[in-house]
Amino acid sequence: MSNCPQLPGTILRINIPAGAVINLLNLIEIASPSGICLIIRIPLLGGNSTKAFSLDNLIQTIEKAGGSIEILPE
Repeated sequence: MSNCPQLPGTILRINIPAGAVINLLNLIEIASPSGICLIIRIPLLGGNSTKAFSLDNLIQTIEKAGGSIEILPE
């Protein structure tokens, strides 16, 4: 998993290679055209945590990293 690094406080890493399609019980399907690396971590476990958790902080952090968030209507 060299393209999915371990960061301080990491509790789960999920690496889905490019082109993969995962069908979960015919309820939901995950397609990964260009590859996905998800790193789930608890910053408090890795030290260096000074910000309080909030949805605004999460959105700002994702956008600052070049990502985007899209909320779809039902």
